[in-house]
Amino acid sequence: MSNVEKGEQQQDVKDLSFEAALNALTGLVEKLESGQMTLEESVASFEQGVQLSRRCESLLDHAEQRLQVLNEQGE
Repeated sequence: MSNVEKGEQQQDVKDLSFEAALNALTGLVEKLESGQMTLEESVASFEQGVQLSRRCESLLDHAEQRLQVLNEQGE
């Protein structure tokens, strides 16, 4: 995968909703677990999985912060 493709892929991940990122991550895990991928494909999928996992974590952190603000305002 070229650096241009990686840059585009990272940008795409940043635009995903939580549900879309989680679905993509689940699909990657299934592919990795199948054992049908080459080493290079597995490494690339793992890298993408890390990006997707970080996106999900970031979205969850943001949602938690929003809920904390709302909770504090309600007190």
